[in-house]
Parts: sequence; structure tokens; C-alpha cells
Amino acid sequence: MAASHPDSTLDEAARRRGLRAYQADGVCSQVRDALLSGPLLVGYALLLGASNTDVGLLAALGPATQVLQLPTVALIERWRRRKAICWWAALVGRTAALGLLALPWALPASARVPALFGLLLVVAAFATVSGAAWNPWMRDFLPEDTRNRVVARRMALATAIGAPLALGAGLAIDRLRALGATLDAYVLVLGIGALAGLAGLIPLGRIPEPAMAPANHRPWRDVLRAPFQHPQFRALVAFLAAWTFATNLSAPFFTVYLLRRLELPMAAVLAVTVLSQITTVIVLRAWGAVADRFQTLTVLRVSCAGFLLSVAGWPIAGMLETPWLVLAVIGAIHVLAGLTTAGVTLTTGTVAMELAPRGEAAGYLATNALISGAAAALAPVLAGAGADWLETQRLSVTLAWTSTMGPGRSLALRPIDLHGLDFLFVATVLVGLYAVHRILAVVEWKAADRRAIVAALVGEIREQVPQSLRALTTVPAVRDTVYFPLSLLGSLLPERRRRGRGGSKARP
Repeated sequence: MAASHPDSTLDEAARRRGLRAYQADGVCSQVRDALLSGPLLVGYALLLGASNTDVGLLAALGPATQVLQLPTVALIERWRRRKAICWWAALVGRTAALGLLALPWALPASARVPALFGLLLVVAAFATVSGAAWNPWMRDFLPEDTRNRVVARRMALATAIGAPLALGAGLAIDRLRALGATLDAYVLVLGIGALAGLAGLIPLGRIPEPAMAPANHRPWRDVLRAPFQHPQFRALVAFLAAWTFATNLSAPFFTVYLLRRLELPMAAVLAVTVLSQITTVIVLRAWGAVADRFQTLTVLRVSCAGFLLSVAGWPIAGMLETPWLVLAVIGAIHVLAGLTTAGVTLTTGTVAMELAPRGEAAGYLATNALISGAAAALAPVLAGAGADWLETQRLSVTLAWTSTMGPGRSLALRPIDLHGLDFLFVATVLVGLYAVHRILAVVEWKAADRRAIVAALVGEIREQVPQSLRALTTVPAVRDTVYFPLSLLGSLLPERRRRGRGGSKARP
């Protein structure tokens, strides 16, 4: 368990057992995240009286605690026991989450939101410490040649289990709300999520830890200075900071937009969320195979562009008035988001591992998490502070056609009609496009053609569908329907002008 010492060598049997535990930990973590965060946590906060500003601050709690990466790195360098640090910090943080269940009854209404902030701050703080030890631990444990596929398999398995569970939770909340037990419903769902987090400590403790390479003890300032002296890693951190800032401008408010602006029930909100997650499950293994085959950074560019396209669709949904059309557009947005988020999440989680040198990953990954965390903390605070003001603002552009041939012959179109949270979605797209451009500053050792990546992704997805359906991909209309949006994303991206030297993907 967590008390075990690092292993100087890992045989094949131990690694296989560790990979099984790694997958089981992913399932428990996904169930915890599905029921204890996202739309369910936002809905719980709104029920306790949270405002738009509060939602933004809640989203900033986790990133704000990234400053704890610094002492954690120093502790890792001194103690050299990443598994123990990860496990004990996870135990404290996941135990603190149980306190969320008592808020509706233990405190008066005026104290519930501040108490929610306090508990989530404790949870986020220890999650940061745990994550700071987890990342370099996994950097040395996961096999390098199949890392993307292993991570993709974990994400796919976890999402396949967590997605329907989240949908069931949404249906249960709507059902109990109709019976007048809304608070009880949220507490029940959040409680299951908290217990899943505690259960995940068992497989977490069974993953072996490779011993860190012997090294002279260095001041933590020197440990954190090294990443900034690495040109590629420095450029990568700049991209990830800009990208994290962009996505966190709007991501915390997706649920608020669906619940308040579009007035959808919680079951519908979770249904489209699950639709996105199911799409992610379907394509994750394909993204993993493509990322292992091509340069990870180029795959990241394609998936990031697709995600921005999905964000750009949110204001369009807000302009529609027909309920079924609104649901259709929201569903399409979530399918595209699921398709591209799979690539973004996978590649952003592994690209830093690829560039971080073995044995020094703690400092590199902590620096990346610290800077990205600062951007992720700043974005929702700014967005939350401005969200209430933005609700009073509107930008409309109207195109009118009036005919003098007869009375009443006129046509008016409103192609642009932005108000409220729509402005945050536009800001996400603009800042996100700048972030995608920043990827070009990271030298690629093997520059893959963007269209080749799209074609490979479609081919990998085709290989994973059942044999009875595979023949459909040879039908031109069906094939082009799948290929066109992805190839369009590739054509929107600028070609890189600077190429690295020949060879396969960069190795640390």
C-alpha cells in the first residue's frame, strides 16, 4: 500500500498488476469527479444560494491552490517517496469532501456558501499536493512507447462507467425534486461520489512506484529554474497557460447557461454531458493510437481547434427559440466537444511528460501545473466578476430587407445577437486561437501533416466500430459526413514554418 518503499526494479508481472490498479483507480476517480464536481456541484452551489460570481470563485479554488506545488516538489526532492505523499494527501482531501453533505442541515442559510468555499478549498489543496506527486510518479511508471494508449484506455474505461452514472444521478435529482426532496437528492449523489473517492485509495495504493534516480539534494529554487532553461518546455508552458486561461473563461458557466439561460432540467443537462462523454469514450483509443503514431503537439493543435469550434456554437444555441432545435444544436455542440476534448485532454496530459527529463519530472510538471493553475484561477474570477454585468449588455447586428413593391414586405435577420454569457464564449474562442498559435513555438522533431492526422483518426475510429457497421464508412456520403468537419479543422490551422530535425517524436 502507501507505506511500501519504491522499487529499484519492476518486473513485467509487477508492472501488469500496477497497470490494472491504474485502470481501477481511474474508474473510482471518474465516479468521484462525475458526482462530486461539474454540473452536479454547480447545481448544489446554486441551490445553496451561490451567484455567478460565486460560481467563478468556486471554479478558481482548485487552480489557486497550485501554489502548493512548490513545497510538494521540495518534499519530493527531500523524501523521494512520491507514492506516499500522493496517497496520504488524497486520503485527507477525500475525507474532507464528506463535510459537504452536512451543509444544508448543520449551518444557517447565510453560512452555507462560505462553508462550501472552505471545504472545497481544503479538498482542492490536498488534491493539488496529491497530483504534484502523482504526475512524476506516473511519468516513471507508465511505459514510454505506449503511454498515450494506456492513458486513453484509462480515460475510456472510466468515462464509460462514470457517464451513465452521472445521467442516472441527474434523473434521480429531477425525480426527487418533483417530490420536494431536492436537497436530499443532491446530498445522496454527492455522498456516493465522496465514497467512490475513498474507495479509490485501495487501487491507488497498489500501483508500484519506481525508485527515483540518485541525485544530489538541490534547493527547490534550482529544481524549478531548470524548466525555464529548457526552450521547448518554456514554449509549451506558455501555450498551456494561454489555453487554460481561455477555456476557464467559459467552462464553469456551461451549466449555468443551460440551467438559467436555456432553462433545461438537470436531467437534460446531464444527458448532453453524457452524450459528450460517450463520444469521448468512442474516440479516446483512436486519439491515443494517433498520438503515439504522430507528433503529440500536432495532434494537440487539431483537437484544440475543434474544441474552439464547439465553444463558438454556444451563442448560436442561445439565439434559437424552437425547443427541439435548441436541443439539437446543444447535442451537436456536445458531440463535437466530446470528439475534440478527448484529444485535448489526452495530449495535454502527456505532452509535458514527454518533454520532462526522466528523474527530474517533479520540477518540470510542478512548474507547468503552477503556471497553468494561476491562469486557470484568474480566468473564472474575472469571468465571474463580469458575468453579472454582462447580463445587462447586448450586442446585436441586424440585416434588413424592405421591398417597396407592396405593403408588409420586409425581412430582418439578426446574424449577431450576443448578450450575457455569450461574450465569455467569444472571449474563449479569441484567446484560444492565440493559444493554438503558440504551439508553433514548440519545436517538433517530426512535423506531421494535419490532414494525415485527420485521416488517421478517421481510420482508427473505423477500425473500432463493429464489423457490421464498418462497411458504411466506404459509402461516400457517410464517409464524407464524418471526414469533412475534421478536415475543415485541419485546413483552418496554419502550417508551421519552423521544423525540427528528422527523426521520430521527441524523447526526453
